[in-house]
Parts: sequence; structure tokens; C-alpha cells
Amino acid sequence: MKALKFLLVAAAAALFSFQVQAINLTNGNGLKAGSALLSLYTQYKSTGKLDLSNPTNLNNLMTLVSNIKGLDQLTNKVPFLNGLISGSKNLVNKNNSDSVLSSLTQLSGLDLSSLSSSSASSAVTGALSKIATGAASAGSSNSSAMSSATNILSGLFKTIK
Repeated sequence: MKALKFLLVAAAAALFSFQVQAINLTNGNGLKAGSALLSLYTQYKSTGKLDLSNPTNLNNLMTLVSNIKGLDQLTNKVPFLNGLISGSKNLVNKNNSDSVLSSLTQLSGLDLSSLSSSSASSAVTGALSKIATGAASAGSSNSSAMSSATNILSGLFKTIK
């Protein structure tokens, strides 16, 4: 009986800690996510596509993803949204915030755990390529999650003006 109580308390504690983590998206997370989103959008607008073979873009995507974890479970999105608007320098605004939050919620549900290793690999590949050929190229990930992330963000960027 004591073991059962212990397991129930442990399970409740684990569930509570997960919920607290999901609810802890703050204005600061919004600021970081907004800044990363703005950088990705700026690159997208300059080239007409989201280039995830670029280590800087991968780094911005990692920043974005790490600062929107739990967005789908966040009940009060106002502090996060205020930070997102400010961090994106009003790229995200009251008029497009619903579609941006919807896209970011989709993005937060993807498993992009391989992103950090892809980013490091791309950075090394890019640096070696520059040394060997003088050209700026970098490796890219072929994962379906990365493809989904690219599609989500590209779709979002097409709607933002």
C-alpha cells in the first residue's frame, strides 16, 4: 500500500513538473522566439526560401523551437505574445498574431531533437567547405520533421507582409 502511494505521489509530481514547465513560457521566451522568427523571416524574404543549410538559420530555428516548447499547453498566452511582438519588432502584430501562434503551436509539436546535431554538423561542413573551396555551403538535414518545420515556417512567412 505504501508503495502504491509512493508511485501515485511520484506520478503526480512528474505530471505537475511537466505542467509547470509548459506554463513557464514568459515574455522573455516570446522575446527570444520573436527575434529568431524575425531573423528567419528576413533571410526568407531576401532569398525567397527558408535555407536550413545555413548554420545561422539552423541556430535561429533551434532558438525558436526551444522558446516555444509547451506553447500548445499554455493557457495564458498574453505575456508570451507581448514578448513575441516586441522581439519580432512588430513583424508579429495583433492582426496576424492568431495565424503566427497557430503556426508556432504546430512547430512546437514537432520532434526536432536532432536539430542541435544538425546545426553543429552544418557549421563544421560549412567551415570545411569554405576552407577547401572558398564556397559557402553547408549540409542539410533530410528528416521529415525538418521538412515539416520548413513547410510550416514558409507557409507562415508567405502570409506575413
